[in-house]
Amino acid sequence: MLYCIYHYDLFMKQEIHQGCLKKLEANIEQLERAIAEIQSAANQETKSSAGDKYETGRAMMQQEKDKLSARLATNLNQLSQLKQLKPEQSKEQAENGSLVETNEGLFYFATAIGKLQMGTQKCFVISLDSPLAKALWHKKAGETINFQGRKIRIVVIR
Repeated sequence: MLYCIYHYDLFMKQEIHQGCLKKLEANIEQLERAIAEIQSAANQETKSSAGDKYETGRAMMQQEKDKLSARLATNLNQLSQLKQLKPEQSKEQAENGSLVETNEGLFYFATAIGKLQMGTQKCFVISLDSPLAKALWHKKAGETINFQGRKIRIVVIR
């Protein structure tokens, strides 16, 4: 029976990992589309007799494109970090790539994606730079930490 639970836990971790990949890939696709639309609109805009209006419009489009490009770069970096993890490997302690189950929820130590809903299971995908990840770093199942006035007990680490 323990063998079945162990494999179920790793399967859940792999599903969460795949959910993260899909979410980031969808974000990247959406950002690339939005950037292409802005570029297309900028290319089609013709210079009107009111030159300042034209320049202001182009500057606003460029600012929006720059913001989207920065978000795209962040998402691409997160995707790269995520692809380096090996979700099929079990962990003994909270570290990069760990799935940590606590009395307060499930946390995947990967990159800052936020809440990920997998069916009825909710998981928070957090960066190693997050305060909670730093507090849990190298802790093991059964240990308890004090975090922002709360006692958080680690139940299982996968």
